[in-house]
Amino acid sequence: MSVYTLPNPSLYSLQLANTSRSSVASRSRIGKVGDSGPLRLLCLDGGGVRGLSSLFLLKEVLHRVAKSGKFTGDGSGKILPCEYFDMICGTSTGGLIAIMLGKLRMTVDEAIDKYLELSKHIFSKKKWIWKEGRYCARNLEWAIQDIVAERAMVLKLPGYQNHVTKPRDRGKAIMMRGEKPDPKMCKVFVCAVNTLDTLAEVNVRTYEVEKNQREDFAIWEAARATSAAPYFFKPLVVSSGGDRKIGGTYIDGGVGSNNPIRRLLNESRREFPGRKPSLVLSLGTGIKDITQLPRARGIAKILQLLSLLRVLGGIALDCERIHQEVYQEFKSEKIYFRLNVDRGMHQIGLDEWNRKDAIHQCTKSYIQRPEVSSHIDQIVASFFGESN
Repeated sequence: MSVYTLPNPSLYSLQLANTSRSSVASRSRIGKVGDSGPLRLLCLDGGGVRGLSSLFLLKEVLHRVAKSGKFTGDGSGKILPCEYFDMICGTSTGGLIAIMLGKLRMTVDEAIDKYLELSKHIFSKKKWIWKEGRYCARNLEWAIQDIVAERAMVLKLPGYQNHVTKPRDRGKAIMMRGEKPDPKMCKVFVCAVNTLDTLAEVNVRTYEVEKNQREDFAIWEAARATSAAPYFFKPLVVSSGGDRKIGGTYIDGGVGSNNPIRRLLNESRREFPGRKPSLVLSLGTGIKDITQLPRARGIAKILQLLSLLRVLGGIALDCERIHQEVYQEFKSEKIYFRLNVDRGMHQIGLDEWNRKDAIHQCTKSYIQRPEVSSHIDQIVASFFGESN
């Protein structure tokens, strides 16, 4: 059986089957989350510090939306992604970004600043070679807890404990879903893998999928689970008991799928029955070279690195397979767009937190290419439910 190969794997569109041009064009949308218009969905790949590229790409898209003349915001030109995307999902560092943009209601610029702070905090100091994980998982947890506590105070999130002495502890009890999730809020989920359940893929959500569902994660736990990349961090261990019926040992959702687009499509169909999307935006973190990994020291680290190479090789093949399958599956009007920098990013290591300028330059050069710029204009049209 022959397989069709896209002319450019970093730039392609997914098309909605059996939908005429007129029907798509008639489903215009200007309003925010909570209206009854066609859906806007956002998917974020994993990729270490290269996740900054996803944020730079999203910033460009929303900048053009704000300048389009059709945007009905507050006049400042700033757009909160959580107010205009009905569902946001991410895996690994894409999961961290999904939480920042969706659950913690950050602007893209705020997310960039916090992402840089977090990356510097967790990647600037390595562990001793005989310890599990290249970097300290506790530092990752503390960095996430600091961000959650800060935003929880600003947003007055339920569960914020102002009386607690340590600032970072004030947001530790704030849950992803909480007792009364607002149905009109952007729905967010992040992807993880439970190694105690035959590598079962887990979606950690801000919304309820079953009545009387009791399972929930603290925000910091969700962020920690989705970003527990093998070799880089030890897994997150969650014990059962109390309100938790099921414990688990969670690792980076990218091990299951580094591009969780299928999980996003499945979730949106279940959560929004009868509502079709006008825009599904998938943001990559650069075409990857699996040889760009940290140097290993010591027998234990070398064995971990060899294991990671096998995992990353499978992930790279899986992402391409998903691209091909999804592209083949849906044909007709353009609703799905993928932006993914295809030049230069392979030279940037997953943990090189000090390469912000290089990531920005690679992304800027990508955006300035005529075919990519035209693609972004099509994304803006689909943002408003229009067809090109």
